[in-house]
Amino acid sequence: MKLLKNVFNKQLLIIISCMVATIAIVIWWHTRPDTKTLKTAEQVFEIADSVRKSYINKPDYWGLNTDLAISNNMLTNVFYKNNMLVNALGKPILIGQGEEGLPAMPGSKSFDIVFTELSTEECVALATYNHDLQNNLGLLQITIVSGEGSQDFGWGREESRLPVSRTDAKKICKNNSKVIWTLE
Repeated sequence: MKLLKNVFNKQLLIIISCMVATIAIVIWWHTRPDTKTLKTAEQVFEIADSVRKSYINKPDYWGLNTDLAISNNMLTNVFYKNNMLVNALGKPILIGQGEEGLPAMPGSKSFDIVFTELSTEECVALATYNHDLQNNLGLLQITIVSGEGSQDFGWGREESRLPVSRTDAKKICKNNSKVIWTLE
């Protein structure tokens, strides 16, 4: 009887362990960004590098906006659709100043890359994507804009600090959100 009880306890322990592992895998699978989202996140700093190279001999980013980037063929690593810049998700990209990608003014030492029309899941994944240290050096802040407002995240802050946490992003991201990376 005792032997039968030990065998049963071991089998029960194995079943519970397998269930826990399965649940962990399912949670990981559903919370990880898909391949297109990962490619889209990587495009942020590819775009930033292209912009910086185009402005390397200029004192600032004066005049930089989406139209200028397109007309100067500045971004060869980005897709074009209907004469618009689109990311790997097929969503519009704006470049310049602010969420509308307005032309940078004289003396502008930073520029914004704006990914628009994002779903809630895309917004969370892009805002929380952990870029490598070298790319983060030029990142000044990330702003999430949704129908309910916006929130800036910056380095060294007590609240709303970079990197953006999933919890913070989920509070702000809604369907049709924008994520804005402000870079120098």
